[in-house]
Amino acid sequence: MWNDRKSIQLSLALVDLFGLIALVCACTMPMIAGWYAEQFGRSAQMRRVLTIAFYCCLPFAIAALGALHHLLHNLLKERPFIAQNVTLLRVLSWCCFAVALIALVACRIYLPFLLVCIAAAFIGLILRVIKNVFCTAIEIQTENDMTI
Repeated sequence: MWNDRKSIQLSLALVDLFGLIALVCACTMPMIAGWYAEQFGRSAQMRRVLTIAFYCCLPFAIAALGALHHLLHNLLKERPFIAQNVTLLRVLSWCCFAVALIALVACRIYLPFLLVCIAAAFIGLILRVIKNVFCTAIEIQTENDMTI
């Protein structure tokens, strides 16, 4: 039967899958960008922009995947409302904002990056709100733990 633990394990597997996809893309991005530029009649400059934007975003993607992995492990250990999870959510949000900034710069050359910018910024905002909810929950839990 499906339960929360299996859901977290599925999420962990998906985080690992995305990590593998990021690794494969890291090794093949110049070829992928070249193929895209060729297929859609884009310039060599487009290939460079796609490649540079990808490699600029990659460290933030790896950091976000690492934070997600750690956060999910804390949930598996039934430790949701701890300060470390707030820090992990903060890292996730800042990774999203960094990608949004990179995409904003890249959209000056390739306008569809504007969609990436908006999506990454919106996800970063959602994560900030969730982080604030966790902060409040930790404060309430700490206060309740001190009550007899």
